[in-house]
Amino acid sequence: MKSEDKANFPDWKIAQNSIVKFLAENSFDVWEERSIGNKRVDVLAKREYKGKTFYLVFEVKHYRNVTPSVEEKFIQQLEEYVQTLILRETQRKSNNQIYDNYVFIGYLILSKDYGIYLNRRKNWRKKPSFTDNNELSKIWKRNVHFYCSSPKFIRKNLESLGLSFYTQSKISDFLNRSSNNHKKPKK
Repeated sequence: MKSEDKANFPDWKIAQNSIVKFLAENSFDVWEERSIGNKRVDVLAKREYKGKTFYLVFEVKHYRNVTPSVEEKFIQQLEEYVQTLILRETQRKSNNQIYDNYVFIGYLILSKDYGIYLNRRKNWRKKPSFTDNNELSKIWKRNVHFYCSSPKFIRKNLESLGLSFYTQSKISDFLNRSSNNHKKPKK
């Protein structure tokens, strides 16, 4: 996104686009404004890594004031999205395959006001889900993780779950470096 384009977008959209760019540069398949069932998520990403399939669901919020009750509503919304994603995947794969090979990450990005915490893992407050299905409850308990942070903690939090990130060199990096190394000496 060019700087003149950024001026025409709201702040939440700029934050969302930067997350999409970061994920795409790190080998994720990424979809913006994606529907899962009858729900629409801001960013859905998927990556195969070391025999596991990682699904990330991002909600980006740019609120002036995030109270605990507002944050709770955001997390509930995110939980619903992840539940819907799990149900969709159970139509494609067996519950055992999902339990053994899938990781689902719900991520609330607060791009302006962070409430009390800039970064936290939300699993401590993860409520039981799929109470009528023991296999899905096992998946929910073991394979689902929630985070709430500012954008700068995304990489660190995802690395804590076993994902690896890297920065690939671009041809322009080498061209700029080589042109700087071959400057004429000053007289």
